[in-house]
Amino acid sequence: MAVPDSRTPNMTTIPFIKSYDLYCVDDLTLPPISTLGQHKFDIIDTEIEFSQYKGDDILSQPLFAYPFDVWTGSIVLTLTDQVAAEQAGFPNCFALGIHGISIRGHILNWQVSSNTVNTCEDPDPDAGCELHVNFIIRRPCLVKVTALMIFIAGWIIAIVIALRTYLTIVTRKQRPSPDIIAISLGSLFAFPGLRYMLPGTPSFGTLLDLIGILPNVIIILFCSIFIVAKNPS
Repeated sequence: MAVPDSRTPNMTTIPFIKSYDLYCVDDLTLPPISTLGQHKFDIIDTEIEFSQYKGDDILSQPLFAYPFDVWTGSIVLTLTDQVAAEQAGFPNCFALGIHGISIRGHILNWQVSSNTVNTCEDPDPDAGCELHVNFIIRRPCLVKVTALMIFIAGWIIAIVIALRTYLTIVTRKQRPSPDIIAISLGSLFAFPGLRYMLPGTPSFGTLLDLIGILPNVIIILFCSIFIVAKNPS
């Protein structure tokens, strides 16, 4: 972060600077992450940590609320004139205003939005001179629709198998047949495969697992046991 500095540089050593408000990086020994202006396209290589967007909202909790989880992260960028800082003997000083940045590219199965806050334009000198970039990451609509379709299909299959089991075991309106046994046993092995086919699926234990895959598997498992016990052959 760039903070105000009360020191006065020797302007005779940096005559190309007419007026200034001296801002320095709070850690004067911190090396820059990139040098801009040497190439047509400059590359900044850094890391951003992401966390939950709303701390008390379980329906947007990262990974657990898949595919409705929302992540947030931020980075603070400070642009300093290294030539002026070196000539004046003030390392990591002479912070310049960054009016904005352009972020391009894509992340597979993620939708990224961002907003910026330029504190250099704040009339309060204590606000510093830096650019705050805030990111919000969500799953795209295609991922959400796919996950919901798998969720609905799972419950439809479980309800149909449970209804067939009820008609066979309780009301005896249907005779046990090999097809219902094959469908039940096949569904037990198909559900985990369908679940891990979802785009960007996290490890087991999400909200959709607890209200979808897990109860579906339990229902189908017990139906298979009842049908096999009723017709061992």
